Order: sequence, then structure tokens, then C-alpha cells
Amino acid sequence: AALARPRVAHAHTAHGALEHPEPREGITAELVLPAEALGKFNDRPKIAKAYASARANPAIFDGIACACSCGGKKGEHRSLLSCYESMQPTGCGACQEEAELVVKLIDEGKSLAEIRAAVDKKFD
Repeated sequence: AALARPRVAHAHTAHGALEHPEPREGITAELVLPAEALGKFNDRPKIAKAYASARANPAIFDGIACACSCGGKKGEHRSLLSCYESMQPTGCGACQEEAELVVKLIDEGKSLAEIRAAVDKKFD
């Protein structure tokens, strides 16, 4: 029998590696904030591009643990996608830095497994 993966994305293993959640079946970007909701932050290219990529690639963002722990302490954010369903990344450098790496790798055509490995390497 397969063991269920943890639902909390920010949990760390004994070795410190992130435990990436599996993307939820049928996940969409419907809760990712639209550009118009970002207000002045829409003028910051790195932030605007990260939100746009989360909207375009919800399954990838949902399969990546957020390394910042902003939402993880209370278990509020199961994945990087969850962060981009709020304004949190507009003020969180860690969310922005992780998303920048994820966006770069998506643009390079990397798989979810390859993206997870790169995130682990950078944020472990």
C-alpha cells in the first residue's frame, strides 16, 4: 500500500529537504490573484511574471513546496501555488526567489521532477 504524502508543503525531512506535495488532480489557477488585483506590484516585472506563470502553470506550482515557511508554520500553504493565491509573495523575497527559479525552469521546458530537484538544491 502506498503511503499518503504529507499535505503540508513546508515540512522538512530529517535531512532538511523540502517535501513537495503532489499536484492536486484537476487543480486550476482560479484562485491565483489576477494581474488587476496586484495593484502597484503589477509594475514590478519579477512579481508580475511569477503570478502570470502561476496562472499558466498551476499544476507545477502546486507540486512545489514553498521554501519560505511564511504560510507553513500554520499549515496554511500546501504549495507554492497557495502562496500565489494571496498577496504574500509581493512582500516575501523567498517566495519571489523560488518562483523566479521555477519560472526559469518552466521556460526551459524542465519537468516537475527536474524543477523539484533544482529547488531542493538551491533552498536545502
